[in-house]
Amino acid sequence: MRRRATAYTDTQPLGILPAPIHPPLRRGGDIPPLPSPRQRGGDIPPAPRPRRRRTVLGILSSAILGGVLVLILTVVLGMVLGLWRFVVIDTGSMRPTLNPGDIAVLTSEPTADLREGQIVAFHPPGEPHLTVTHRAVSVERSRHGVIIQTKGDANNARDPWRAHIVGDTVWHEDFKLPKFGYLAVWSQQRLARFGILSVIVILMVSILLGWIWRPTSR
Repeated sequence: MRRRATAYTDTQPLGILPAPIHPPLRRGGDIPPLPSPRQRGGDIPPAPRPRRRRTVLGILSSAILGGVLVLILTVVLGMVLGLWRFVVIDTGSMRPTLNPGDIAVLTSEPTADLREGQIVAFHPPGEPHLTVTHRAVSVERSRHGVIIQTKGDANNARDPWRAHIVGDTVWHEDFKLPKFGYLAVWSQQRLARFGILSVIVILMVSILLGWIWRPTSR
């Protein structure tokens, strides 16, 4: 005899789990970006401090101030020790060797070593406050000293005097600083001096503050 199958009426029917719903992908199959820390409710990490920029500015300001101080001390110390002097050329009598606006750097040498062709700086007879920088075209030595006659390179005639060199040394032109004379004349003005002093003070204060507020190593 064929058996008949009977259904169980005391059991629960099997449930079907719903399929998971995924967000649609973008074109090209890109993965959607992750939420930011603010969207996740987390804290935002602080931005790194610009230490490199402050370090570069500190080094640059220190180098500028150090260079200015070294230059000033070198010039002043050399003048105090009598190693060199500076004369601003304000006329064109020595063109093209020395042009207006140039600075002639003078060094001293014994009067006995003075020779023709050198550019010397001296006070003309009867003009103690006037400094002339001309070329020596004649050098005469006697028991009374050294007498020179000078001439400007751009002049057609010699100077109308014969200068007697007083002392054991004479100042002659060693080299020149082109156009630096305009800067020297400009620095003699009161407003220019105030500006230069202000820049030096600002650099010194910035270096001092940078040294005080420098980051401590951990």
